[in-house]
Amino acid sequence: MSESRTISVDPGLLSPEELLAHHQGGRRRSLEGFIEKQRTVSSNGTPIHLRCRKYVRWFLDSARLKISYDDFMTTVAIFVLFGDWVRILSFPPSADSTFDVLYNIALALFVIELSLNSWVKSDFSGGIFHVKGYMFSFFFWLDLVCIISIIPDLQWAVSVFGRGDLSDPSGVGAKAGRAGKIGAKTGRVVRMARLVRLAKLYKITSQRNRERKLMEDLGKLIEMGHLNQEDVDAYVDKMRSSQKQSKVGSELSDIITRRVIIAVLLMLLAVPLLSYTSSIRDEVLATQFLQFMNIQAGSETLVDCDFLHSATNEFLTFMENIIDSPNPDHKYLLYHDISPNRCALNGTTYFHNPLHFRTNEIREVEFSTISTEGTTYNVTAVFNMKYFIQEEAKAGIYLTLFVTFMLVTLSTQFTGDAQKLILAPIESMMEMIEMVARDPLEDYDFSEVSRTGEYETRVVQLAIQKITALLRIGFGVAGAEIISTNMAVEGGGSGVFEPMVPGKRIYAIFGFCDIHAFDLCTKKLEDEIMTFVNIIARIVHSEVTRWGGLCNRNLGNAFFMVWRIGDENALQILSGRKKRSSQINTLLGTPIKNSLTSPRSNSMSSLAVDLRRIPGLDIAADKALVGFLKVLVEINRDIQVIGYRNDQRLAGPSSPFKVRMGFGLHAGWAIEGAVGSLQKVDATYLSPHVNMAARMEAASRQFGVALLMTERFHELMTPEAQSHCRKIDVVTVKGSAVPMPIFTYDTHQDQIFPRLRTPKYSNLDLSEVLKRQADDYDVLIWENDLDLVQLRRLATEEFLATHRKGVDAYLIGNWKKAKEMLQKSNELMKGSENKGDGPSQALLSYMESNNWACPPDWKGHRSLSIK
Repeated sequence: MSESRTISVDPGLLSPEELLAHHQGGRRRSLEGFIEKQRTVSSNGTPIHLRCRKYVRWFLDSARLKISYDDFMTTVAIFVLFGDWVRILSFPPSADSTFDVLYNIALALFVIELSLNSWVKSDFSGGIFHVKGYMFSFFFWLDLVCIISIIPDLQWAVSVFGRGDLSDPSGVGAKAGRAGKIGAKTGRVVRMARLVRLAKLYKITSQRNRERKLMEDLGKLIEMGHLNQEDVDAYVDKMRSSQKQSKVGSELSDIITRRVIIAVLLMLLAVPLLSYTSSIRDEVLATQFLQFMNIQAGSETLVDCDFLHSATNEFLTFMENIIDSPNPDHKYLLYHDISPNRCALNGTTYFHNPLHFRTNEIREVEFSTISTEGTTYNVTAVFNMKYFIQEEAKAGIYLTLFVTFMLVTLSTQFTGDAQKLILAPIESMMEMIEMVARDPLEDYDFSEVSRTGEYETRVVQLAIQKITALLRIGFGVAGAEIISTNMAVEGGGSGVFEPMVPGKRIYAIFGFCDIHAFDLCTKKLEDEIMTFVNIIARIVHSEVTRWGGLCNRNLGNAFFMVWRIGDENALQILSGRKKRSSQINTLLGTPIKNSLTSPRSNSMSSLAVDLRRIPGLDIAADKALVGFLKVLVEINRDIQVIGYRNDQRLAGPSSPFKVRMGFGLHAGWAIEGAVGSLQKVDATYLSPHVNMAARMEAASRQFGVALLMTERFHELMTPEAQSHCRKIDVVTVKGSAVPMPIFTYDTHQDQIFPRLRTPKYSNLDLSEVLKRQADDYDVLIWENDLDLVQLRRLATEEFLATHRKGVDAYLIGNWKKAKEMLQKSNELMKGSENKGDGPSQALLSYMESNNWACPPDWKGHRSLSIK
């Protein structure tokens, strides 16, 4: 049996040519393909500079030798900061050259680090003048200054720039030397900024230790069989993701770090400059020097007067030049006396007025020595410390002002940063919540309120904005109280979610609309029925909302719309009524009657609030009717709705499918509140008046019209709107014995409605034009609006007059005349979609069912057969 073996190819040991030289045949061809593939990957893969950049970035961020890169560079930074002082304290002069080499190496490392960070941690896509990232950032300039601060400690820099001749106290060299010392000291202070790395190092080390301990514990769980590797990997990824610092936290941390670095550097630099220290303050040494000269001059018998005079004059000259001030109160030496008194030396007194000096501004120094011969040598000097004390006072003022300025500035800066990144966004969120709690139905523009946020706080602000919009959409006008109660922040708010708030009696215009032939649509369209319903809902919601209403409930094929007037207490004040009639009846001891069953309920006087006396309600009623009429127009104009006419699934045997809807309008009171439980809540309205609107919608089919309205709604409208509606019957509905006239607005839908266009020369879009039309409602709309006029184009004056005569005759019991007039009005409407007038046909059918004879007990109304 032949053995097979695998040859490991290591390109680092053999060149491609050497590998190929030792193989022939198929093995050689395999090696040639392998080598060519490696060359192709090298030449056609990622560009070499991008791969190098990736590796360098990995090295800077993640590479570990025995210590991490951060550990190593932090050690270098500590050496640069303390190395010169350690050299002076602990090493002989022979070690200076070694330290200089180490300083040069540190300088080179910092330069390389600065260059690499600028390369891999910067984005140059915007050009060199629009670099993003590390380069030209705060920390870039800080690192650059730290690098420059190392140069004064290097020997080659000293030899190039020099530090001057320090032996000349008044020369340029001395000044240069002092400047060099100040520069070196300043450089070390600046270098302290690099110790910010220690905080980062501590944080990274702590995190690594926690991760290592966690991985050890997870490894034990894997060995015990409680976890598998996939679970561990998922858990570690989740943990690292949760530990990731937010952008707000990162930005705030970065800002605070910069502020602290700048503040500490300024303090370290400014405090020594503002702290006054005299160059010569040792009065004791100066006086001791004069005493030494006094003794050296000899006694009275062997005195060297020239020596003593020279020493005294040098002492006086030196004292005269210590303080450079023209103020006589600043003369340094006030008095001096030398004894024994010889060589014609007398004490000098400069006191002008002792009252000009405080106790601490005068310092007396005296030295006395007795020689072996018994001669007493004594020197007494009195010094004026006023100048130095005043300079210290000035420096104290400057230092205090500087520290105060730094404290105020830093406090303002830190407060401003917190205000900008955290507090202001939180305050704007609270303002948004308060606005929604005050009026949940208002569609607020939060663009100005939420402009303060950045990063995650901006995301939270947008989330609040979306949540409030969803609440407004979900709960609707009936849920305003629920939203307001649960979002209220005054008084600390409530920590308990309370959707089941008590109901409240309100007044409103209620409207129901229903999609006809919905069962057919559901059966034929199947899963597409949702799209179909949402297209209709878009039209209904848009038009009703534009004309002042709101959708309360979507019931699949039906929509419940509300034009809210107001709560009862507020409306009672407007209408001038203080109590509901039911309340008054209760006080009088009479039983309470339902407003729909009371004999007086056909009048607004039966309500606690007379809606006819509410200012502006006639306009609201007009707009409610216009809103429904615009829905009728749009379902016959919208391209998506018209598209279903060509849908073969819905088409009849001889005619295309057309979307038709029924509408009902009524006005009255209802209880507004939440219905349901904590598991599911619907904010809605409960009232017989709500049911009445639904009955009107259902009855519209019986009368063959698109829209029916009650007398209670009809009498709220303006006279101009009422004039375009016609009364079609007087009926009673289930649960009520009160006769109620009902009205309709003629709507001929089987026609083409022109597309809407913006006015010529208008810079507004169509939606804004339509919104302004609704906001600027005028009663002239009934004569000028093309849609409304086109809807009733078959309702001619002749038709309306004939129908009116027929209805009047029908109500008074003259059915013979009624039959004649209604047949004629039906004939006049032959061009309609129903091939006649639906209300006329309904009354004719009813009279026919009674053999065209008016019943003896006829009271001018009939019972509506539809609930």
